[in-house]
Amino acid sequence: MRRALLCLLLWLGAVLGRLPAESHVWIDTDCAFGPLTDSDDALALVQALHSPELVVRGISVSFGNSTVEASEQAVVGIVERFGAAAGVTRTMVHRGAASAADFARATPATEALAAELRQRRKLVYVALGPLTNLMTCLRRYPDLRKQLMAVVLVTTRQDGERLRVGRWNPFPLPDGNFRRDVPAMDAFLQLEEVPVMVVPPRFAVGLQLTPARLDALAASGPAWAWLAEQCRPWVRRWRWLFGVEGPPLFDGLGMLAASHPNYLPTDPFFVRIEHQRGRDVLIASPQAAGLDARVVLRVQPGAEDVIFERLRARPTAR
Repeated sequence: MRRALLCLLLWLGAVLGRLPAESHVWIDTDCAFGPLTDSDDALALVQALHSPELVVRGISVSFGNSTVEASEQAVVGIVERFGAAAGVTRTMVHRGAASAADFARATPATEALAAELRQRRKLVYVALGPLTNLMTCLRRYPDLRKQLMAVVLVTTRQDGERLRVGRWNPFPLPDGNFRRDVPAMDAFLQLEEVPVMVVPPRFAVGLQLTPARLDALAASGPAWAWLAEQCRPWVRRWRWLFGVEGPPLFDGLGMLAASHPNYLPTDPFFVRIEHQRGRDVLIASPQAAGLDARVVLRVQPGAEDVIFERLRARPTAR
């Protein structure tokens, strides 16, 4: 049993640590704009569209930071301005779950993802929101899990960790991608034969979108100026609420895991749901119980530069 587990972990390391030079990805997002939402999904999408290492095969949207309708509108706005050179059009944006109640209910997003997986392409699935869309697809078509080359999650924490951000914030940040659909995550943790890479949000705390960086993006051209204006309320809220220079780019690290995994060394851990302090929490632990996964434990120097270079870069046609 131990030998089989060791072989599995070595295989996961090989798959996730050395992705092909050009990976086909499916991005699932709860992207939204506005003063009460977080917009790091939007920047992660631009980062992906500017990364020649990634071939975006589709984008599914869901509830989370806002409504699924608002998420779709935000993603379409990004794709219309940044997608052409990457070969991504608005027809590749698919509406998914409107709430956790849509788990196991077919949507345009789940059917489009299934159709792409049936093409026998090995996909890297980058989950920037709750897992409702992915697990609905795999609940309806379980054999398609074999077509997933890897799943990248931006979630989890180590046992006992409480993530705090800012100089005067006494409250830990919630693990939103997990909390918004716990049953979908629970179903995901039962999967087999799917390599998983987990990016804990704590590593992005120092990766902040400051006003100076936002101004630099805005100066890159009309599309970037539009994006910067959409993001300014989010930046102002984090500066006022938490006393930080700018909001962290949590999802930027998740996208970097797909395009440049060499910047995010991982170790084998087990991911599971535990009931702590009266509620469910998602933790990563070395104790042998839960889903076998590769969990990021550090960020290599230069990762921040790559992310901001990709945000500013003008993509070339593929």
